[in-house]
Amino acid sequence: MLRISARLVLIFLAMLALALVIGEQARIFSVLGLSLILILLVVELFHSIARTNQIVKSLLESIRYGDYNKTIRDKAAGLGFEGLAESAQQIIRAIASARIEKETQYQYLQTILEHIHTSVLTLDEQHEPEMINPLALNTLGLYNTRKPTWAEIEKSAPLFTGAVDSMGESGRQMIRFSNTPTGKQLLVLLNTVKIGGTTVKIITFQDIEPEIEQKEMESWQTISRIMAHEIMNSLTPLSSLTETGVMLLEKNGKSKDVSELSQKTIDNLYTALKTISGRNRALTEFIGSYRQLSRLPAPLKEKVHVAEMLEELRELYEIPCKEKGISCSMHPGPEHIVVSVDPSQLKQVLINIVKNATEAMDNVKDPVIGISVKRILHQVSIEIYNSGAAIPPEVLEKIFVPFYSTKPEGSGIGLSLSRQIISNHGGQIAVESEEGKGTTFKVMLPVVE
Repeated sequence: MLRISARLVLIFLAMLALALVIGEQARIFSVLGLSLILILLVVELFHSIARTNQIVKSLLESIRYGDYNKTIRDKAAGLGFEGLAESAQQIIRAIASARIEKETQYQYLQTILEHIHTSVLTLDEQHEPEMINPLALNTLGLYNTRKPTWAEIEKSAPLFTGAVDSMGESGRQMIRFSNTPTGKQLLVLLNTVKIGGTTVKIITFQDIEPEIEQKEMESWQTISRIMAHEIMNSLTPLSSLTETGVMLLEKNGKSKDVSELSQKTIDNLYTALKTISGRNRALTEFIGSYRQLSRLPAPLKEKVHVAEMLEELRELYEIPCKEKGISCSMHPGPEHIVVSVDPSQLKQVLINIVKNATEAMDNVKDPVIGISVKRILHQVSIEIYNSGAAIPPEVLEKIFVPFYSTKPEGSGIGLSLSRQIISNHGGQIAVESEEGKGTTFKVMLPVVE
């Protein structure tokens, strides 16, 4: 800045001297000399400004074209703009460093996307793919491109694009690809987020067919084992009592005459037949429970306010709880939360959980049941807490298995039926239990916006 100021002062002095010389009517040579000096000073000033512009231009071109290897200091030598040149050079270094960091982060993200076992696809505001990992390409049958258009994805996997379009801004959906050799069952999750003022749709999807098959196999093995156990528990005494009855009525391979039957024999036969009848009734009820579980009707959905439904539930359990000395509390949450459910089926689930909670607190000091509602993104969580003893881990992992029960007279279908009902509503049911903290069942359902 000192050199620029000095040039301006010299120009001013030259102009002043020229004015004085002209005013005194000096010789023409003096006027021409001073004019020449003034012109040279102005040219030099313009030259300095042009060199300064070159510094700024070099900075902007480096940013525009991504050329961060330029050296600007040399262009400012002797001009008095070394500070500006140094600042410009620092800006270039900072931009270069930021670009390298961005490239590193991008490569890091790409490496993660290439190696995770979940398909990932992002869409920009024009509904065109921005990022897609190799697993997503393979899952959608796109083998000859690294960056497909939405039209290409739609042509290769119309079921997938149809599901994404139907979900709008967010949601989850299960779809099956029937055109693949083994068939793929995809769980598609969609979320919309704002990144830097731009709307981005993030779609994740995964073939869950192997996991479903594994779970189905484990479930059928468990059901088969429980059914075999229950049936054998009934058939073994039935077989034994039947043989005992035949022995009481048989002599030398033939049936006894009525006159040969004593009162004791008749009493024994009566006891055996009564026992057989009881076991037969229990076996019939067990088979009936299985039919109830396998023939659950589809839900007849309607829009229901969660707070209103819980108020109806309070009326059902409040008096029985008071009779047992159980303290009850309810926090229904915001009144405007609405779900699309079959009211009778959802009430059946909630009543079953509350009933189990009251039974779990027999002989518990200061028993407590608490019902609360929480809004979690696009879901509502209805949480039912009881202060009873914690459920053992080995029981907790089987608690939703059909026909599994720790109660002497329990059928073991209540919670498995509840899970199936909630699943048919597009929700989930979960349980948390910890010693000293009680047990909480969570019924999560999609919210109607």
